[in-house]
Amino acid sequence: MREFYEFDEQQYERKGRIWKYIAVAVVFALLGAIGMYYMLPYISDDYSENAVVTPNEQEQKVAENDEANQEKDKAKLPELGYKGDLFITSDNPVVEIAEKVGPAVVGITNKSIITYRDWFFGDVYMQEQEGYGSGIILSDEGYIVTNAHVVEGAKELYVVFQGEKQVPAQLVGMDTTSDVAVVKVDPQVFKEVKYAVAKLGDSDKVRPGELAVAIGNPLGHDLAGTITVGVISAVNRTLVVDQRPMKLIQTDAAINRGNSGGALVNTKGEVIGMNTLKGSGAEGLGFAIPTNEFLPIVRELIQKGVVVREGDKPGIGIWGHEITAAEAKQLNYPQGILVRAVVQNGAAAKAGIQPGDVIIGFNDKPIKTFQELKDAINQHKVGDTVKIKIWRDGKEFTLPVTLEPLQEE
Repeated sequence: MREFYEFDEQQYERKGRIWKYIAVAVVFALLGAIGMYYMLPYISDDYSENAVVTPNEQEQKVAENDEANQEKDKAKLPELGYKGDLFITSDNPVVEIAEKVGPAVVGITNKSIITYRDWFFGDVYMQEQEGYGSGIILSDEGYIVTNAHVVEGAKELYVVFQGEKQVPAQLVGMDTTSDVAVVKVDPQVFKEVKYAVAKLGDSDKVRPGELAVAIGNPLGHDLAGTITVGVISAVNRTLVVDQRPMKLIQTDAAINRGNSGGALVNTKGEVIGMNTLKGSGAEGLGFAIPTNEFLPIVRELIQKGVVVREGDKPGIGIWGHEITAAEAKQLNYPQGILVRAVVQNGAAAKAGIQPGDVIIGFNDKPIKTFQELKDAINQHKVGDTVKIKIWRDGKEFTLPVTLEPLQEE
């Protein structure tokens, strides 16, 4: 019996197509695997963001957000200090320092009004006086740092540039504890004068024996831009000034009255300190506030206008006399606190309170004694705005007063 084989063409084609399908499936599977490999990190990130967050993770995220917000707040501050290289290359750098850093040091004129009042007859007498000091330009936006004692009590402030160009300035804020203040001029003024922005150095790296150059206006603006040279005599000197401990750099570069607020500069042309006082009873004793000490205070003054420290007590900045019931009847005054004097640029002065006013209310509550006023103030904190009711020449009105740190006498 003969056997024969019949070739089934359709069955052969079906078998061939199956292998093709298998090959295509394998290719797509490989492509899918490769795609998942590259997409997995992104899918994992999305999943982790949508995953359940534990309380600790939530606190960590809040902390990270707070840090990010703080960085944003810092970004709002003006850039302080020149960031470029001054290229002080000479064997005798003092000449180049005088030329390049000198224009960053200005004179400051403080015009204040001393008010006297004859409490018996009620007459008021005013006398104008002027004080002089120095300052350091910190930014192209017009911010200048100086000593608080240079601007304290100012009714008017003026900045004097090289070439004797004098322009009005406003007080941004001052901190008597650190003896640091910030004033500001209109930045448009810089188009009309020769000036420079000071380059700030790291005062923590200052070593005794280094060359030190002091720039300022000793004895007034007639000697503006005076350069004196010495060395760093010591660092981290702690002196008690007006019952306040201050950490200072000591130098034998000559510093005199009027130099206050000027620059102490190193050989690189960097400001490493702000000249603040001269030792009494001896020559060659000058002191400067280190840059790393005054710079954070400058930033806070620019941001808030005041420096708030833990434990600071609020105050309004007045000296006064308690009017008793008998005195009120005799003088035809209301019972309250008679303002004898106000602290210049203090909270009361900024609000418009004047010598001769009588404080009769605080936040809609009557005030008759110092203790009542003190208790009312102590219920608030530095930076709070309160309403103080005033009697003046027979009229009553209320003024908003923003409380500031109490200046201890």
